[in-house]
Amino acid sequence: MKKNLFQKLLHENKDRIFSYAFYVLRNREDAEDVTQEVFIKLWRHLEKIDMDRCTGWLMKVTHNQCISLTRKRKRSLRNREGLDKMTIETIPAKADVETDPGIALNQKETQEVMLSALERLPVKTRSMMILHYYHGLKYQMIGEMLNTKVNTIKVEIHRGKKLLKDILAREFPERAKG
Repeated sequence: MKKNLFQKLLHENKDRIFSYAFYVLRNREDAEDVTQEVFIKLWRHLEKIDMDRCTGWLMKVTHNQCISLTRKRKRSLRNREGLDKMTIETIPAKADVETDPGIALNQKETQEVMLSALERLPVKTRSMMILHYYHGLKYQMIGEMLNTKVNTIKVEIHRGKKLLKDILAREFPERAKG
């Protein structure tokens, strides 16, 4: 029973966990390590987890593992060189999306612009926006994950959207007019 439940949760959440870790850490190997650690913790604590809140628990553990790894790396390597930059080719994509080449190219260009703009946001704001818009998590769940009040999250995401709009308007003034 435990093995079947674990496999089901692994299958349902592995991409979400990996992609969030990847967005935060910007390194594929680190994201894979974090994903593995999260599922080890899931296995160890499976009997204690409320299944209605499992996704939130997994995302909170992922977030905490990312913070832990980041702190560890900062202590050991203050000026680490060669950070893998996020590129559109390295971001996990939904494999089932079928579009014509023109639309796909336009989507790729838009995603590259958004990634570039997102990277300029404060980490906390970027994390909240990724959790809400990319992973579809509700404010309440993000609040539980980050131990933050829902109103604070709403304000932070609102500010993040404004910052993104300003960044995009500066970078692409021709698109801002239309």
